[in-house]
Amino acid sequence: MKLVTRLAAAAATACVLAAPAVAQTALNGQLNWGDVVAGITVVTSDGAHDATAASTAAGNSVSGANMAGGLGAESHQTNSGATSAYSTLWGGNVRDGVVIATAQSNAGQAQTVGGDLNIDATQTANGGDVVAAATAGIANGRTLSAVASAASNNAALAADHGDMDIRMRQDASNSAYAVTDVDACCVGRTVAGASSAINAYGSTSTTSTVHADYTQTSTGAQSQAWTDVYQYQGYDVTAASTAAANSATVNNEWGYAQIRGRQSSATSVTADTRVTLGSWDGTAAVSAYGVGNATLATNVGSDMVLDVAQLNTGGVDANAQFNAGSGNGGDVVVASTAIGNAVTGYVCSQCGDAALSATTTQTNGGNITATGSISVNGAGAIYGSASAIGNSATFITSQRNN
Repeated sequence: MKLVTRLAAAAATACVLAAPAVAQTALNGQLNWGDVVAGITVVTSDGAHDATAASTAAGNSVSGANMAGGLGAESHQTNSGATSAYSTLWGGNVRDGVVIATAQSNAGQAQTVGGDLNIDATQTANGGDVVAAATAGIANGRTLSAVASAASNNAALAADHGDMDIRMRQDASNSAYAVTDVDACCVGRTVAGASSAINAYGSTSTTSTVHADYTQTSTGAQSQAWTDVYQYQGYDVTAASTAAANSATVNNEWGYAQIRGRQSSATSVTADTRVTLGSWDGTAAVSAYGVGNATLATNVGSDMVLDVAQLNTGGVDANAQFNAGSGNGGDVVVASTAIGNAVTGYVCSQCGDAALSATTTQTNGGNITATGSISVNGAGAIYGSASAIGNSATFITSQRNN
């Protein structure tokens, strides 16, 4: 999911996209007080080839790109209303069905090619909750995909052959809920997922020097992701729920990276995934992942300096369940993971040395619980795992051989 800048006017965006290899500048200020709701219901008769129900709701949305040069932008977004997206697919037989629901209080995106990206941005969600719901109810189908995604603040940045200088602040006092519900008779391949985050920040860059400074604060009540799949007959089934209060991901290649992150959460986090099948075969993969604060930083080809401080006082709960009748030799994998604070730093050098220097501080005061269950007859291989961790820090360096 990408986000930082839908420059207010289409004409202005066109100018950025068509501009020569020079830097562009943008100033964005957005304030939304009202509720934003998107809903779509698709009802199909038997025998539909393809059926899609997709909804997107955003309190504030801004995106900008310069595909032939640099971009400097200052952006400030505040959303005080509720944001909701509902997508529903009902029908008989559907060959390929797709259900997507995306809701965000504040969304921002920025991208450059052949130039530097300089961003100074704030996102504030201080009003109503964010809700995304994807519902599918069909008879028979070849494939069925249902995904719900909810975020209070979401920012995504990208730079190709240009440096990144980022200052990002995200504050939220609301809740985020993502719910995916699948009810079907017989589907060849089912993919269902729900993802909720209060504050999410992500960047990707290549041939770039990166300086990233982000602060994320979550004080809302809950971040919850639920996925529920029920099928009379299943073949290959994948179901996953991911819930986070604060999440930051920085991926860079071929350049020095310096990253400073400050994450604080008092939010209760819940990830719950449940799959119930009658007869089934193939492979069933069921997972639930919940985390209070998470930072993932990777760099390929050069050094990285990582400075991250995390404080989590909210509870984190992950639950994954699989129940089935006749397994017909199918394999099942169930994984439940709950973490208060998580930091991962990874550096890989193509040739020569690349060093990782990391300073991390993690404090967890919330209850961390991971549970799972598997109940099945006639299965092949069965794998189950549950992991509950207060604080997790992982640092890896490796070298590739030419």
